Parts: sequence; structure tokens; C-alpha cells
Amino acid sequence: MDTGAIFELLRYRICTLQYPPGTALKEIELSEEFGVSRTPIRQAIQRLELAGLVQPVIGHGTIVKSIDLQSVRHLLQYRLQLALMLEHFLSTTDVEETIEKLRKCHAMNAALERDFSPQGFAQVSHDVRWIICDRITNPFLAQNWIDTYYLASRVWFLCLPAEKDHFIALQAEEITRLIDSFRSGEARRVATTVHDVLQTWVADVWQSIASGRLSISVT
Repeated sequence: MDTGAIFELLRYRICTLQYPPGTALKEIELSEEFGVSRTPIRQAIQRLELAGLVQPVIGHGTIVKSIDLQSVRHLLQYRLQLALMLEHFLSTTDVEETIEKLRKCHAMNAALERDFSPQGFAQVSHDVRWIICDRITNPFLAQNWIDTYYLASRVWFLCLPAEKDHFIALQAEEITRLIDSFRSGEARRVATTVHDVLQTWVADVWQSIASGRLSISVT
């Protein structure tokens, strides 16, 4: 496993709260898990630090950063604007494969109603984000779109235990609207769908946070 693959897996674990805030990332343990030397582990951790997900702490090594709600608020405002920009950098031709992938995501999401798991929900959410990312024609926007998603997504999974039924329903609605939007062939319609659904997600997340039922402390 190379540095890039290790980085992606560690980022996924952090963003889905498998590594909650305060978790120490230990190079020796990770190198044993992945069967590699400490060098690619160290390089992956450095990339996580650049991504704003971990920080070095004297006497404790590298730990997962806490969730700063003020920073997340700014980040989500930014992502809402990014969503509107998609109109100008989105390919809506030859979308049959994209629609098929979204249908599979819809089926996976429906299965969560019968057999829920946080990781199952996370997988669908991440798959949908990557499906959108793969249709973005500008590589800088595509990279920024996926990086900011990972950075902001922890707050979704923070609220998931208290909101799972609502979030499953909202995710189903999101996927259905994306299928219809891509089928229309109109980039503006896809971008509007992404923006409007994200706006609903954001409002619901802040409402959940305001309820005070979170299982992990935030700042």
C-alpha cells in the first residue's frame, strides 16, 4: 500500500469518526497494520496535517484535531458557493454510467432502513460525493470539492446517531434528485440540486447540534 492509499484510508477513518477527535496516530502501530515502513506512514500523516485534520502535540505525537464549529460553519458556507460554481464545470454528457452508480447508491441507502450501520451510511455518502467529483471537468475545482467535503463531513457523522432515520430519508431524496438532474442533461439543474440539498443538510445539522444531543464534544 502506497502513501496515497494510506492517506485516503486514514482520512476516511477520521472523517467518519472511526478516529474521533483526540485520537493519537501512532506510526509504529499503523506501519504494522499496513505492512509498510514508517516512511509512507509519516508522509501520509504529514498530508493529513496539511489537510487540517490532525496536529502534532508535544508529548502525545500526532492527534486528530477537534471539531471547530466556527470553522465548519465557514467551510459549509464556502461549499454552498462551490456547489453553484459546478454549473460551469460539470459534464452532463454520457451520464448512463453515472446514473447507474447513483441507482446503486440509492439501493444501498434503502438497505440501511432494514440494517443500519454508520459505516454503511458513510459509504453511500462518500460514493455520492465521488460520483459528483468525477463529473467535474476542472481538476482544481474537483480536488477542492472533495477535500472540503472530507474536512466538513465529520459534523454529519457527529449528528448521525441522533438523526439516522432522517438522514437516511434525506440521502434517498438527494440521490433521487441527482438522478433526475443528470438525466436532464442540464449542468445548471445538477448544480442547483447539489446546492439546494446541501443547504438542507446544513440546516438540519445545525438544528441537531443545537439540540445538545451530540456524543462527541466540539469547540
